[in-house]
Amino acid sequence: MSPEEKEAEAFVVNVRALFGKDATGIKVYENLKQTYQDRSSFSTDSMQMAYREGQRSVFLMIQSIVEGA
Repeated sequence: MSPEEKEAEAFVVNVRALFGKDATGIKVYENLKQTYQDRSSFSTDSMQMAYREGQRSVFLMIQSIVEGA
């Protein structure tokens, strides 16, 4: 296993531990879910729209790790 693969695997383990077990982590995850899951990224300002889509993209990655377990 390459160092990059080990690092990616460790990241997945850490995200699952952070958001999946501890009561506080679960609350934070639920808050992120409410805030970013179904939110539209649309804005007439292209920079604002890109920023919002970036936020949503990070949440979707976390969600795929936590819920894809």
